[in-house]
Amino acid sequence: MKPSLTLALSLLLATSLPLHAQDSTRISPLHISIVTPLGTNGMQSWNTTNIISVNLFAGYSGGLKGIEFGGFANALKGDMNGIQVAGFCNNTLGRANGLEIAGFWNFNKGKINGLQLSGFANAALDTVNGFQGAGFVNYANGSTNGQASGFANICTRDLSGIQASGFFNYARKLRGVQISVFNVADTVERGIPIGFLSFVRNGYKVIQIGGNETLFGEISFKTGVRKFYNILSVGATVKDEQVKWGFGYGIGTLVPLGKRLDMSLEAECYEINEDVWFTDDLDILNRLNVALSYNLTRSLGVYAGASWNVHIIEDDWHEGDHYDCNSEVSMYPGFTAGVRVGF
Repeated sequence: MKPSLTLALSLLLATSLPLHAQDSTRISPLHISIVTPLGTNGMQSWNTTNIISVNLFAGYSGGLKGIEFGGFANALKGDMNGIQVAGFCNNTLGRANGLEIAGFWNFNKGKINGLQLSGFANAALDTVNGFQGAGFVNYANGSTNGQASGFANICTRDLSGIQASGFFNYARKLRGVQISVFNVADTVERGIPIGFLSFVRNGYKVIQIGGNETLFGEISFKTGVRKFYNILSVGATVKDEQVKWGFGYGIGTLVPLGKRLDMSLEAECYEINEDVWFTDDLDILNRLNVALSYNLTRSLGVYAGASWNVHIIEDDWHEGDHYDCNSEVSMYPGFTAGVRVGF
């Protein structure tokens, strides 16, 4: 079957279901069908709750209290209590208590207590008291245990647990851990986002203006939470009529020492360019900074501290068919100082 036809049949099955889940009135210990209503429950299928259900292609039933297998798709008008397995998709309009496994997607309109596992996507329009695992994306109105996917997780309400994905996480209120390349949250309570860049609307956001022994003028943007934040920096200096500039990335943490006093621990890596816009040679400056910051007001503070630098330079050159590479590593102490503006 062509992928486009497969997707169209699945969408037709899902969208043709009633908008509101209703309790079924019949109980069937065993149900076997090819595609509803070609099965043992016949025209009563959508008013029947099954104990064991086997749909060779696709089935639509009133509910489940046991286990259901579908070669292509399973759909329930009411609640799912047990285990639901489908080659392509599971669609439930009522509550789900148990385990859902699908090759492509799981869709639920009601609350979920249990697990959703799929090869591509999970979508829950209500809260998930359990865990969602998908090859590509998870969506939930609320999740208490967590989400894991290959690309993105989205939780439009509170999430308590873990969000882990290959690219992007979003949670309105986080009580746990986010792990991804990009993390976004409205508020983080008793938790921490870990990634390349994390943005928390009510979190730690600082513009830092200062300098150090290598780059006399520098501006940095710090984002995340106080326990773990990302740093984006750019700086420059003029020496012997030559301009040296660099841009860097780093991570850091703030340790509170008092009501107005904090200590920051930061590790940064800079690409240094000397008298050119961008150098073709390797010129890397690694810095470990330890600084004390004093908060003059809620949004304004000053900082000063020490650093340890490891500067790595590789100079490649060619002469005819001969190629050589000279490497130079230097280590030296330094300083950092400036002002911080929070917003």
